[in-house]
Amino acid sequence: MSTPERFIDGIGNLSVQGTVARIELTVIEKLPLQDETPQLAVAERLVMSVETMLRLHQQMEGKGLIKKRENEPENSAKKK
Repeated sequence: MSTPERFIDGIGNLSVQGTVARIELTVIEKLPLQDETPQLAVAERLVMSVETMLRLHQQMEGKGLIKKRENEPENSAKKK
């Protein structure tokens, strides 16, 4: 049995409610003319635990796909 694959053109909304994260996967709905902005439509939503989303982030960082900002302290996101 093969695993279905889907190409996406972008990420729409990302939301977190409690321990659940939702990421909208978007595709170009209509090809734009030269001076137009592409029209994107939500194709699917990934729904996962925040823990899984953090593991995904760590895997992407480990593979060099994303980098931590060097001039930003690690705990800057945890403002009180």
